[in-house]
Amino acid sequence: MGESRVRWREWGEEAFREAQGQDKPILLSISATWCHWCHVMDRGLPGDPVHTGTYSDPEIAELIHTYFVPIRVDTDRRPDINARYNMGGWPTTVFLTPDGEILTGGTYIPPHQMRQVLLQVLQYYRAGREEIRRRAEEIARRRQALSRPVARPGARLSWTIPLHLVGLIARDYDPVYGGFGEAPKFPHPDACWLLLLEYRRGGRRDERLAEMVGRTLHGMADGGMFDPVEGGWFRYSTTRDWSVPHFEKMLEDHARLIPLYLHAADLLEDEGLRTAAVRALAYVRRTLYDPERGVFWGSQDADEDYYARSGPERAQRPPPAVDRTVYTNWNSLMAIALLIAGDRLKEPDLTAMALRTLEAVWHLTFEEARGALDHYVDVHGERAAQKGVPPLLGDQVHYARAALMAFQRTGDRRFLERALRLRDYLESALADPEGGFFDRPEDPQALGALRIRQKPLDENAAAAELYLMLYDLTGDRRAREIAERTLLAFEAEYGKYDFAAAPYGLAVQRALTEPIRIHVIGPMEDPRTQALLAAAWQGDPFTRVVIPLDPEGDRQAIAAQGFSPDGTPAAYVCVGTRCLPPAHTPEEVRQRLQEVEA
Repeated sequence: MGESRVRWREWGEEAFREAQGQDKPILLSISATWCHWCHVMDRGLPGDPVHTGTYSDPEIAELIHTYFVPIRVDTDRRPDINARYNMGGWPTTVFLTPDGEILTGGTYIPPHQMRQVLLQVLQYYRAGREEIRRRAEEIARRRQALSRPVARPGARLSWTIPLHLVGLIARDYDPVYGGFGEAPKFPHPDACWLLLLEYRRGGRRDERLAEMVGRTLHGMADGGMFDPVEGGWFRYSTTRDWSVPHFEKMLEDHARLIPLYLHAADLLEDEGLRTAAVRALAYVRRTLYDPERGVFWGSQDADEDYYARSGPERAQRPPPAVDRTVYTNWNSLMAIALLIAGDRLKEPDLTAMALRTLEAVWHLTFEEARGALDHYVDVHGERAAQKGVPPLLGDQVHYARAALMAFQRTGDRRFLERALRLRDYLESALADPEGGFFDRPEDPQALGALRIRQKPLDENAAAAELYLMLYDLTGDRRAREIAERTLLAFEAEYGKYDFAAAPYGLAVQRALTEPIRIHVIGPMEDPRTQALLAAAWQGDPFTRVVIPLDPEGDRQAIAAQGFSPDGTPAAYVCVGTRCLPPAHTPEEVRQRLQEVEA
């Protein structure tokens, strides 16, 4: 067992020029700091004669250096590259032409296979030029066709879409152990969200939906997917019954699962789910949070031996390494999770932590010149832009969503203004005039498959939710139109994604639901105003929009709504054009909400 002997190059013009100049195929390795089998491919497994380390083998390293140009990228730092070249998991091992078109590839390749694979690829590259050229042209045509879904004539949004997706989810549901499909089993939080919200929309009468959510969440919380000593979820289970996990822990997973568990605990009246969320939150704060910087790190590595030990035994060895990188999209999702947790658990310190995270991420990653957020910054201060990574869709959308959620809970207009700044970048650099958003800005000089931009379904669904929120908060009809065009662009093809299209179903559900608007009028520094804002998020928050209005700065908007504040902070609860009498205390807010939600 040893370290990788391969001298990996960075993805960039220099490596591609070398491949073109020397007429060598590229070996692209997509790895991750948390990826167990990536480490095995580099270093091997101690005492295992089969998994001895592919890239630590000197003969293999020599073959690679002689006949290929080896490039390695980190999937978390380069999601745009991963989206175009991943071959079904990590590690991804993919062979490219010097122009970046795919020759062939796979995932983990042990040493005894890798020697043969290298020689076969080399022979194919040298002897099959004409076939390679034809295949590359065909792949490029298919990629171009798939990259830009647009709305079909006459397309419209309807409840058929989320209900169809609920049916797809139910079809793959495992009634014995919960979850979806066989093995391996992943959490799929958006699928659970869609089931949960459909259960709520139906008046909590369809117990089948409640059972699917409850069994799935308990399967993940009560079995091997959940760390019984330190708390938190591992990334996925290798078995159908959730008993044998892959041991890495991801910030993104916790950011998505914690609010799901908290809301499910309330809707299903299940304290066990709340306990799991609280324990997971404690893990995140203890292990992935940097209190000095006010940000969250990306992940914790997998270490089977460490997690096989008891609590006292674990304390005798160092814990698995943490990837000390600040990812804008994941920190934004974690800020959303903290805001929701602050509401559900009535813990203001969680809200304060969310606000501090949003402040820190903005100051660490916002680029004034481009008016957008960098994808990441590491512990040494290296930013994505320094490595040629442009501002990406997911970072702008998730931060803007988090900022609008923070604005609704604090009335701090800085968060609204930041969301509007990011909107400018979204529309100037990433928007498709036909509807939807591309994952990265246009760049005719981009390398390989990056030349063709993609419109990822999940991030476009999040973008649609952002624009619906902007419309609800500001009344901007154009924001509503952008949201609808974005959703309509995928109306004809969301079914191709199967239940992985659950984020799209959630966004369509949001677009079709008339929200309850709570206008909170008062000086934002007044504790009475803050108490009304907090009360507006208690109870059942799923269809609510809270609109903070300052009597001085928002005088015109207040008058346009027909409100006549008497100087005392007040909340007006409205559905459509109907508004109830003003509420001046948190208890009155709760009463008004009960009246409209009855």
